[in-house]
Amino acid sequence: MKVFHHNITSQAQIDALSIDFEPDVIFLFASLKYKDIHQAINSLQIKYTHTLVIGGTTAGEIIDQDVMDGSIILSAVKFSDTKVKLYGKDLPTDIHNYYDIGASFVQDMDQEDLKHLFLISDVQTLHASNLLKGINSQLKSHVSVTGGLAGRESYIGTNYIIDKGQLKSNRVIALAMYGSSLQVNYNAQGGWDSYGVESLVTKSDKNHVLEIDGLPALDFYKSVVDPNILTDINQYGFRHPIKIRNQEHSNPVIRALLAIDESKKSLIMAEEIPEGSYVRIMKANVDRLIIGAENAAKAIAQKKDYGHELAILISCAGRRKVLGNLAKEEVEAVVQQFPSTTKSVGFYSYGEISPFVENPKTSLHNLTMCVTTFSES
Repeated sequence: MKVFHHNITSQAQIDALSIDFEPDVIFLFASLKYKDIHQAINSLQIKYTHTLVIGGTTAGEIIDQDVMDGSIILSAVKFSDTKVKLYGKDLPTDIHNYYDIGASFVQDMDQEDLKHLFLISDVQTLHASNLLKGINSQLKSHVSVTGGLAGRESYIGTNYIIDKGQLKSNRVIALAMYGSSLQVNYNAQGGWDSYGVESLVTKSDKNHVLEIDGLPALDFYKSVVDPNILTDINQYGFRHPIKIRNQEHSNPVIRALLAIDESKKSLIMAEEIPEGSYVRIMKANVDRLIIGAENAAKAIAQKKDYGHELAILISCAGRRKVLGNLAKEEVEAVVQQFPSTTKSVGFYSYGEISPFVENPKTSLHNLTMCVTTFSES
């Protein structure tokens, strides 16, 4: 397995780019601030005609121990024995159909010798959860799935995936990796602190939490956190997400608070939260967040019999907002767990996709650091 990575900031760098092998795949994590981004991505596909050029837009780019803005991060990979195939599917405007779309997406795949899917989509977080549930319903139990949701630097605009050198929206793509020689490791960790004990969701409607422990959900939330944060959810809501445990998520996952409904006294979350779920309101401690990211990588890096030749880090845009200038420190904490020969790339996303370590069933995450490493035996 050969890996080459590079931070691109100009067309001149693309024109001068020289990779001493023909890649099977080029991952691109690209800022929408990059000038002439369409031309840049397309010219890379033209330059490497026989290579799958895939990726997505970002809320910040990661290469080695650095966090960038306004660039395109490139990682070119040539496998020795692993075979790859790209699958893609347009997404509907019917928001009730994402589970079926996920199921049919996998039904169209060749699963013989399939080891891993690396998935990228621009779907909204709420719908991504149902999309993944559909994917899980049809995927063989030993096949792992990691990836992320494309991001952007501002709340206004469109996210894009990169599919064979073109920016596209309303689409999901999956790089299918085949063969027994592929070694994939993954983990997801948040590092959030919690207030108090678990509470029970006693009434909900899809992603609207209406009651917690029999109280109006908004009143419950206000009784725990500083109500002033509710004056600007986009700015401060990320600091107090909710951890959820239920039948779907036996390992608790973090969900972002998207909005509130004062008239219904409800919380509007990034995923459907059914009645009977157990929840905890969380709080940000910067040091603990960085340690959480470090622990995500440490559990993988302890597997000394794996090469960890490529590490892809996908962290949340909201997490970056909370960390501020210290976002670089969570990246450093992750990268420093791996050998110096590991090539590390990634991006800040609008949703992270990963199983927990040693558990192939994937989950959608918010405000979480997800790490995937690739090598070949």
